Amino acid sequence: MHNSCQRCKTDCLVCAVLTLLAQKSNVSVSSGGGLEFAIGVAICLLSDVAAAVNVLVVSYFGKSLDPPLNSFDTVFYMALPCACFMLAVAVVAAHPVDWAGYMDLTDIQVLKQVMSWNAMALVWVIISGFIAAGYNCMSYSIVQRLSATTAGFAGNFNKAALILISICLGLERLPPGIWAFVMVAAVLGNILSFTGFSLLERRQSAEAKTKS
Repeated sequence: MHNSCQRCKTDCLVCAVLTLLAQKSNVSVSSGGGLEFAIGVAICLLSDVAAAVNVLVVSYFGKSLDPPLNSFDTVFYMALPCACFMLAVAVVAAHPVDWAGYMDLTDIQVLKQVMSWNAMALVWVIISGFIAAGYNCMSYSIVQRLSATTAGFAGNFNKAALILISICLGLERLPPGIWAFVMVAAVLGNILSFTGFSLLERRQSAEAKTKS
């Protein structure tokens, strides 16, 4: 059973790498795309490290603190520090925008400009904040009640499913040539790996309850 779970994890990782390679198969190294690709991969690795630390902190809050914090408490206790950190970045860091006649803008400047065009956009921003808080409560609950591995697999499943949905809706395009088949197979393999892992975990949990 343990070996099967490890195999599912390995398969999921391989499928994720193949998906990334398929997405970037048409990047030209000579035009500088290769360097951008390498920088992007490095940033993704750093984000994985940050996500792992976040999961460990959430798990510690739910299991080692006295009294422990549930997923709801964890989300809202962390909301203010995260908001202050992101607000500082939104005010200081400028980035390019795809608007004619505009140079680099900060996130605050982007928000002000969008508000001048359509003030109702702020309503959708607030709604998305509630949706994000709900999603974080759900993912933190998985970490505290099940395991960090399961939460990581769930995140990979969400990304793979989102890629598949985006392709079906025409928001994303398949890469040219054989890489199109590689990408579809990798996305489906990622989804199947998570499904297999979930079934094995459920069976293992049922067997543990039977023995006890």
